Amino acid sequence: MTRSRQPILAVGGIAAAAAALVLAAPNASAYVTSVSVSSGSAISLGSSKYGTNCGYTVTVNGSPNEYVWLYDSNSATFSPQQFSLGSGGSATSSWTPTSTGTHALQAWTYNGSQWAWVQVSTGINLGSACVVS
Repeated sequence: MTRSRQPILAVGGIAAAAAALVLAAPNASAYVTSVSVSSGSAISLGSSKYGTNCGYTVTVNGSPNEYVWLYDSNSATFSPQQFSLGSGGSATSSWTPTSTGTHALQAWTYNGSQWAWVQVSTGINLGSACVVS
């Protein structure tokens, strides 16, 4: 007597496909909605309001308790660079660019990211203000 295994393989294949879809589906409730950079106390002498070696506040908004990583396409530091958005869905970090030019700031999560594009010129940090030329 010969048994056919086709029905068992078909059910197993459907179950595997369903499991793959569930695992690949993004979590619709977790995301970053915006990232912005305040110009703070910058005194602009040119077209840019951001200067090197001066600190600025980056604000990230999104899903409550979403974990976020910050990156800069150019040279800069963040403090902190990784953080949770907390129960209110918002958090801030200090960003200090160390080179001039265009900076693409990315707030990244496993569920996507948002960008802020910033033009940085030479800055003179006076402590309470930043002169940007």
